[in-house]
Amino acid sequence: MQNFMSNMMPGGGQNGAQPDDGVPWWMKYAGKVAGIVAGIAAILFGVMCCISLSPMCIVAGVWQCIAGFIVILIEAPFCCMFLDFVQQFSGMVEGRPVWQKAALYLIISIPAIFLCFTPTAIAGSGAIFLTAVFYGMMSMGRKASREEMMTNAAGAGAPTPTIKPATGPMEPQAGMKAGLTGNIVGQDVEAAKGVY
Repeated sequence: MQNFMSNMMPGGGQNGAQPDDGVPWWMKYAGKVAGIVAGIAAILFGVMCCISLSPMCIVAGVWQCIAGFIVILIEAPFCCMFLDFVQQFSGMVEGRPVWQKAALYLIISIPAIFLCFTPTAIAGSGAIFLTAVFYGMMSMGRKASREEMMTNAAGAGAPTPTIKPATGPMEPQAGMKAGLTGNIVGQDVEAAKGVY
């Protein structure tokens, strides 16, 4: 029972052994749930895709079932505890950076769509693709605060611009873009007039 519960935790049951990567705990669980749902959807739609007369659609359906099984092995190793290699494989993948998991899901989701462009292939592989997009967004990290972004935009030596709210309907705002035309040299203006 301990092994079962530890494998449900994001990170393969390491319980905080991974360094803090800035991803909230709820997003890690949402990624796990998205991967499990995508794996089940890929297997179901892959079976439906195999029920076809086209050999390419049959191959796409088999590919989709295998891709769904791989996603379930990674995201929910407790579902396949009867296989010996699952714990090691899942632990190896969970120990890697999140962007590598996103790349793996992206790579295994694409071939089925190219082999058989049907709604079942698009739905099953699309679910894995959306999980890859979700993990890709997780790998970007948290968004900076407004103050941090303004400090970075202003540069190291420049003062942080202040934005004055407009008081009238047509009054321009004084702020970051207020001095853009103040430093045009006369020659540049004359040269620009000659071009048109």
